[in-house]
Amino acid sequence: MSGILNDRYVLFSLSAILIIIFVCAVGSFNTDEVNGNGKEEITGVITEMSLSSNGTVFRVTDLSGNEFRCFYAREMPALPALCRLIGSFSDDGNMFFVDRIIENDEW
Repeated sequence: MSGILNDRYVLFSLSAILIIIFVCAVGSFNTDEVNGNGKEEITGVITEMSLSSNGTVFRVTDLSGNEFRCFYAREMPALPALCRLIGSFSDDGNMFFVDRIIENDEW
């Protein structure tokens, strides 16, 4: 057995397999989930706010530059604001329904 562990190709293969397993294990944890309850978190800058009859529709640009269309039924913070948005996406993924907004000064 010790002869096999001295072979560099076997060690390389074992290392590669362990790295793949580690990446898959870490990737299976959704880092955007909050408290494991299926809610997602977006950190970004809120822009382009417009009022609707049921709440506020706005856009947020996250730290990676992705832009999302969002809906929030409560009072909005002053714009532009760096915030964490906690909520969930619509079934078709077009709209992010915000349950809670955490402003930058509350972090």
